[in-house]
Amino acid sequence: MKNLFFLLAILLFSPSLEAETIKEKTISGTVVDLDWVSSSITVRFYPEFSTNADEINLKTTMDSVIQKGTNSISLSDILQSDPVTVTYYDDGTSGLKIIRLTDQNLAGI
Repeated sequence: MKNLFFLLAILLFSPSLEAETIKEKTISGTVVDLDWVSSSITVRFYPEFSTNADEINLKTTMDSVIQKGTNSISLSDILQSDPVTVTYYDDGTSGLKIIRLTDQNLAGI
C-alpha cells in the first residue's frame, strides 16, 4: 500500500516539475514590425534547414535586456529593418517573452 501511495505521489507531482524548466531559444533576423503600446516586436527569420522565412511575435517584459553594442537601449530605439538577435522563452500562457534582444545595427552608437 505504501508503494502505491508513493507511486501516485510521484506521478501527481512530476508534471509540475517539468513545467518549471524554461527552454530558451535564440534566433537572428530582421525587425518587420514594432508595437510600442503592447511592447511587442515581430522578427522575420530563417528557421534552421529552411529557405522559407518565418515571422515570430515577441513581447518585452520588465526583465528583458535590450542592447545595441554594449549600450542598453529601449524598445523605441529599435527601427524597422534592424538586424537583431533575440533570446526568448514561451511562458505558456501569454506568448513568447524576450529575455535578451541585441540590435545588430551599430550605426549611431
